Amino acid sequence: MSHARQALVVHPAAPDMTEAQRTALSECIDAALACTQACTTGADSCLEEPGVGHLTQVIRAQLNCAAICSASAQILSRFGSDFGPTPASVLRALDDVSALCEDVCRVYAGAYPHCRVTADSCVRVRAAAAAMLALD
Repeated sequence: MSHARQALVVHPAAPDMTEAQRTALSECIDAALACTQACTTGADSCLEEPGVGHLTQVIRAQLNCAAICSASAQILSRFGSDFGPTPASVLRALDDVSALCEDVCRVYAGAYPHCRVTADSCVRVRAAAAAMLALD
């Protein structure tokens, strides 16, 4: 059981959530945190490549994606009794930015394995965000 899942189970507002909501929320938080790490490491890896100039767009997309994923994980982790419905705007931003990052990284995935790892992580976070949106 992930740390996010454990925190959701013991949170005082946990009884207010269905099992499907708790599962989707913990998977989205976990995916966002994993994508934060993958994008941060991916950007750092790009900076180590020779002739880094052609990777400027990739680095920017990865850093933006890491920032949105981190912020989304934090917001989604605060779901007390006054949380209300899942903030769809947060999930849409998560999907939009990770889609852009995935697209940009996928172009370079064949040449740079770290770009493939980042793109794959973006796919997972987009799927998790879609699962959350489907519950609302």
